[in-house]
Amino acid sequence: MHQAQIRTRSGVTLIEILVVVSLIGLMYVLAEPRLTEIRARSSLRAARQELSSAFAAARAAALQKGKTATLTMSPISASVSVLSGLTGNPVQIYGPLLFNKELNSSLSAINGAPMTVSFDARGLVTPMPAGISRYRLANGTRADTICISPAGIILPRDCQL
Repeated sequence: MHQAQIRTRSGVTLIEILVVVSLIGLMYVLAEPRLTEIRARSSLRAARQELSSAFAAARAAALQKGKTATLTMSPISASVSVLSGLTGNPVQIYGPLLFNKELNSSLSAINGAPMTVSFDARGLVTPMPAGISRYRLANGTRADTICISPAGIILPRDCQL
């Protein structure tokens, strides 16, 4: 009797097992590009939400504490600090967000937007920029933009007031 036709205890031949394993491999090869795309899109969406949260946290801290709060950004991270107490020392209250490690993304300013944004006690960006500040988040070939109004408000995706 040929070895490939030897039945196992459960009655399945070696050829049947190889066919099933081959089909699973083929399904993976066909699905992998789509899974990679879904993973990249999800990571970019998470990075956008995290950066939006950082802007909101900085503005809220400035309003709540009545002190200057600063969002400090770099291509790979972001964090929020607020001036505290009588000494006026900055205290980190949010972050650091690690875009490169946690979210597979990078951050850049568009058209000279500042990488350090300060909010005064009224929750307004200081110094107030002349227009909308835009920040680009990228993950591979995918990208998204976050727009901040001169008043420090996160704008909808179309960047319109």
